[in-house]
Amino acid sequence: MNEIVDFLKTTDFLRYGLYLSLGLGVVYNLYRIAPSLIKKTKLKIKIPVIKFLSSFWVMASLNTVAVAGVVGFSTGIIVPQPKVIYPNSPALAATEVSREKPFKIVFNRPIDTKALSKSINPEIVGEWSFDCSHYPLTPDTLVFTPGSSPLADARYTIALENIKSLGGNDGFDYLLSFMTPPLPSITTTSPANGAQDVLPNQEIIVETDYAHRETARLDFRFNPEIDFETVSLSETKYSLKPKGGLKKGTTYILEISRTAVSHNYADDSYADVGESSLISQITFRTIEAPGVADYGPKGSGVLVNDQIWVAFRQDMDQGATAKAFSVDQGLGGNISWESNRKLLFKPSVAMAKNTKYTMTVSKEAKAIDGSPFEDVFNYSFTTIGYVAVSAFSPANNASGVGLTSSVAVTFNQAVDHASAQSKFSINPAVGGNFSWSGNTLYYKHSGLAYITKYTVAIATGVKTVYGLDSNRGYSAAFTTQQRTVMLKVPSYSQAHMYSCMAAAARSALAYKGKYVAENTLLSLMGYDSTPFSGTWRDPNSIWGNPYNAIVGNVDGHSGGITWGYGAYWGPTAKAISGYRPAEIKTGWNVTSLAAEIEAGNPVLIWWVNGVWPAYEVYWKTPAGASIRGVNSMHVQVVKGFTGTKENPTSFTVTDSGYGYPARTYDVGTFKAKWSWFGNAGVVVR
Repeated sequence: MNEIVDFLKTTDFLRYGLYLSLGLGVVYNLYRIAPSLIKKTKLKIKIPVIKFLSSFWVMASLNTVAVAGVVGFSTGIIVPQPKVIYPNSPALAATEVSREKPFKIVFNRPIDTKALSKSINPEIVGEWSFDCSHYPLTPDTLVFTPGSSPLADARYTIALENIKSLGGNDGFDYLLSFMTPPLPSITTTSPANGAQDVLPNQEIIVETDYAHRETARLDFRFNPEIDFETVSLSETKYSLKPKGGLKKGTTYILEISRTAVSHNYADDSYADVGESSLISQITFRTIEAPGVADYGPKGSGVLVNDQIWVAFRQDMDQGATAKAFSVDQGLGGNISWESNRKLLFKPSVAMAKNTKYTMTVSKEAKAIDGSPFEDVFNYSFTTIGYVAVSAFSPANNASGVGLTSSVAVTFNQAVDHASAQSKFSINPAVGGNFSWSGNTLYYKHSGLAYITKYTVAIATGVKTVYGLDSNRGYSAAFTTQQRTVMLKVPSYSQAHMYSCMAAAARSALAYKGKYVAENTLLSLMGYDSTPFSGTWRDPNSIWGNPYNAIVGNVDGHSGGITWGYGAYWGPTAKAISGYRPAEIKTGWNVTSLAAEIEAGNPVLIWWVNGVWPAYEVYWKTPAGASIRGVNSMHVQVVKGFTGTKENPTSFTVTDSGYGYPARTYDVGTFKAKWSWFGNAGVVVR
């Protein structure tokens, strides 16, 4: 029942009704003239139905019904406002549009084609037309045939303006869009990526997810390069046929690049509309050709009675392969086979020592299936020669060597242990014991000295076990580490812009087991609230006294300038002394400083931070005292040094300003930075 109702609502019903009304009128009038035709033929045929239909009232009634049907059904078609019935959505997903597949818009009834305005954005050159599928009435299908293929993966919008019926007055506008299919991606390949044992004559198949003849070009490249033919099997599938086949035992990389194109239908030309990009890379390896999989012996130090062997990748023709095998130096011997893939050669006499031998398998070697070697294979080895030292530990010229590091000498072959130990020496001399692991001699000494250069030597004449005695001496030198003293002083970042002296004091006290908050230490140092008055770097400006308390604002604001300053060693020592003994040092030196560190006492020092330019600045206190200040003043804790306390070579500090737990400065740099404040410091005991 619902299907019938839906049918009655469509223009198809109106069309069929129109056709039926016209048909009834034609049939009726044929019946009407039938009696006169019969009379003219002088046939006496009595047809009651024809006589009835020929009566005036029946004639008038039926013609009236036919005319009313034609008028009614025609009016139902051309008067009501049309609607778009296809596409059934105003926004379409991937839709292919080409010369063979134009875009169609179907209306439910004829439209006024002259009043209709249409456009497409982005613009595509093309032709608009109407389909006359419901002749003799005007078209109800609008067709757009592009002059060139649309871009891939793009949305196009069609705007229709003033859509109205043939007999209507009011038109309406309609927007619809479609998305072109995306550029193609590779879905499958045969062989697949990573495939092994691919046959030399195998056809390579590449398949994509979208048809793309109109929108993209795929380019194929093999590495190593080969000559091949490309055949398009379908709109989404390609066949790549290597000419002459692939080489055995070769890894190939197939690179597939994609370039967006546009097809101009007028001259059947293609133009690139995008950059070429690599979209897939397939690696596969062909089946191995007959060849060598492994061999032995290798390298140097080969014993003179060792057996020579070659392992092949495939089962071999033993007769042909044995003839293809040879060893130079006129070395004779006997060939046997451990298996169809492993040839053994036993020299008939011992090989000469300290001699290079080359083994060759020519291309006459064949697999059991008759496949020949593609290339000649050869390799060399050297028989055992003179005893030599292959490695020292520590290595020659090594520095910073630990005082307990083992000393080791590795020989290139087995040697007589007693002979090697008798040729060993270390200078300066240090007592110890020998041990061995394989061909490596270890000397476990009683202990090395700081910052000392040691030379380890092996004299000539070390006796061999299988080869030739050494004919030269060997030596290597290394330098031990510096002495390092390091206190485990924690590092606290300062909480305020100019509170480095409190943060440093907090770190030193924590090392001594006293944990005090930074703000508590600041309050113990006290504040000089004298505001800054004058001009910066004017010696007559007025400000506070850092020898008595903290000058300026620790957060960086004081008077007319935006910097604070801090406090010197006096207020800092006063704050520390409430928890641990604190001693002020001025005009001090690095040797005394190192002695305090060695005694386990961290030291606060005043110096320049190296971030801002350092320069002297002077001002006066309200009492008239002249104060010397230094731009970029900073306070840190010295926690360690290298060398001896009589001759330190570097110092390590914690940096409260930047949160470094340890920074090391050579002694020259350290002294230069410290000298700005007359080598002042506070020892925390």
